[in-house]
Amino acid sequence: QGLDPDTAFRESLFDALADDEGAAYWEGVYGQPIHTYPNAKQGPQGELEHMTEAEYAEYVRSKMWEKSHEHIVEERKRREEERKRRKAAREQRPSPPPQEHHRHIFEEKIAASLRRGEQRKSQRKWQEAWKLYTESWEKFTSTVAIKSHEEGCLSGKAGRGIIPWPVESGRWKDATKEDVENFFRSAPPIDSDLAAILKVERVRWHPDKMQQRFGKNKLDEETVKTITAVFQVVDRLWGEMKGKR
Repeated sequence: QGLDPDTAFRESLFDALADDEGAAYWEGVYGQPIHTYPNAKQGPQGELEHMTEAEYAEYVRSKMWEKSHEHIVEERKRREEERKRRKAAREQRPSPPPQEHHRHIFEEKIAASLRRGEQRKSQRKWQEAWKLYTESWEKFTSTVAIKSHEEGCLSGKAGRGIIPWPVESGRWKDATKEDVENFFRSAPPIDSDLAAILKVERVRWHPDKMQQRFGKNKLDEETVKTITAVFQVVDRLWGEMKGKR
């Protein structure tokens, strides 16, 4: 029965170490000398100590492999040095924020953009509502100036329908106190003097003043009730603004 490869190599190694003839023979077999490696290793305290036969045989085999595969060893060494270089470079520069943090920032920017978009849309909506309201008042003033002397033509619901109600829709049915207040807080131009606007609106919406505009045409009870509610909202807001001055 033949020897196992490890035992066979160990015996060839020590045969090569025994004399020059053995060394020359096994160099011819392996294609390189095998008797030239030192049989010493560094001990726990740094001192040199002899290897066991098994350790020495394994050491020689590893050195022989390195010598016969120098290009592979060099490539491994180069890759290891490159890995260390990249690691050192990463450690020197600031670490980028984690991926989740990047995503959070991105989503915050999107949310902020959407909020700004909604604000712009809301501002345009109120700008259009205010423009319609002021234009409707001009039209309303002209209409009642002409028809107020014609008894019955603007009485009841007919009169209610031409009044420019201060709500986004401009319609009487939407003129709740909450919507009227929201209108006067949101619709006037941002750079306008709100107190001055409310002072004018307070006169406009006084129930007696409104009835005077209709002349011979008596407003119905529901319309007067809504006009009074609008006046109360405007009067309260104007009082708040005046108190801040």
